[in-house]
Amino acid sequence: MTPYRRYLADGLLPLDPVEARVIKKNADRYTIVDDNLFRHGYSRSIFFYVSGVQCTCIMAELHEGICGSHIDGQALSSKTVRAGYYWPTMREDCMRYAHRCKQCQQHTDWHHAHPEELRSTHSPWPFLPWGIDILGSFPLAVRQMKYLVVSIEYFTKWVEAEPIA
Repeated sequence: MTPYRRYLADGLLPLDPVEARVIKKNADRYTIVDDNLFRHGYSRSIFFYVSGVQCTCIMAELHEGICGSHIDGQALSSKTVRAGYYWPTMREDCMRYAHRCKQCQQHTDWHHAHPEELRSTHSPWPFLPWGIDILGSFPLAVRQMKYLVVSIEYFTKWVEAEPIA
């Protein structure tokens, strides 16, 4: 970020023409206000540029500070952007910081179950109300059948009937 600060403050460009072209092209994304470097963003009007120890302090405060919730690296970088801070390696630094947090490693959810296919179990409660009744005596039918056993499942209104002797 030093070349951008030099270019915006003093108009000095690096000697390498390729690097100088890149800095000229991207310089409109940055602004210097009261000797502080800011970056224009898409979701927010302006981000405060931080570097060095300030990055670590901001990540520590947002991850485990008074309002911290020990979130993962991607959420930490998004929270840092929402807080209005920016540095070029923000996403990688936040991921690394979250992975190195001892409390997150100690209290994380460890799933010790073996991965296997889940099987759904159907609850028997909807099919609990059912009834059985014996109807008869009917005139004799084939094979001396004269009674009828009827079962009804009241949830789906399913009826089964079986003749008996």
